[in-house]
Amino acid sequence: MFESIESYLKALKTALRGADPALVQDALWDAEAHLGSGLAAMKEEHPELPESEALASLLMAFGTPEEVAEAYLEREAVVAQALHPKGALAAAEQDAPLAPWPGLFEVLKTPKAYTSLLYLVMSLATGIFFFTWAVAGLSLSLGLFVLIIGIPFALAFLGSVRMLALVEGRLVEALLDVRMPRRPSLLPEGKGWMERLKNLLSDGHTWSSLAYLVLHLPLGILFFTLMVTGLSLSISFMLAPIAHWFFGSSISLDFGYGPLPHTGWVLFLSAVGGFFGLLGTLHLALALGRFQGFLAKHMLVRK
Repeated sequence: MFESIESYLKALKTALRGADPALVQDALWDAEAHLGSGLAAMKEEHPELPESEALASLLMAFGTPEEVAEAYLEREAVVAQALHPKGALAAAEQDAPLAPWPGLFEVLKTPKAYTSLLYLVMSLATGIFFFTWAVAGLSLSLGLFVLIIGIPFALAFLGSVRMLALVEGRLVEALLDVRMPRRPSLLPEGKGWMERLKNLLSDGHTWSSLAYLVLHLPLGILFFTLMVTGLSLSISFMLAPIAHWFFGSSISLDFGYGPLPHTGWVLFLSAVGGFFGLLGTLHLALALGRFQGFLAKHMLVRK
């Protein structure tokens, strides 16, 4: 039936064709972990049993690729319905359209706008950490490669890149509402350290994850600057009438003919302008959040 676990994983991936890549990655990881540990345990208990028979026994209990794929799709639909009870499409659909864009004032009651804003503000800190880790790890891996510890260090570093990609994916899913893997991607097979390193280096997912970590810093600086500037200016203009009322602060305008004292209308327009600036900042947070989710989906999920 199936000669190896790898052949079963290929059949499972084929059965999940058209599903969300993040779901496919989770299913492949679960299947590989379950079958690998089960096969090892069966070999230990029955060393005389041929591997093909042991694998066939495991697969009979685990299910065919079609059955496993159907179970994952059904569970994904249930989870999506629980998270989005108001008719949201199941996250198992790879080409599901984006949620409708909220209206000008509707954004105030859109939770995703605030979670996206939080993610964008946090992106500076996460970007600094990711960039430092990626550059330092890559530099040390190249510098130590001529030594005996260079290969295991490089393997550990590339493995950490995949784990950081998983952590970032969980953050993206929690705050940006984009389906991301809940399991790490399968590591390329290899019998020895050199072969495993060679397979990792030839795997495109390794480099796309590393590129994402490096790219996160300039994007984080941009996101943080836009969000903090938008929030600070909007809140300052909105609070100007309150500050004048309680503290008697004065606002003056200077158009080249000397300072002009402000009036109540200026304060009123300041508050209105700050309110619409806040609306614009939330809409911008939604737009940038969608962009970052798209980027993470295409760089951190193994195709």
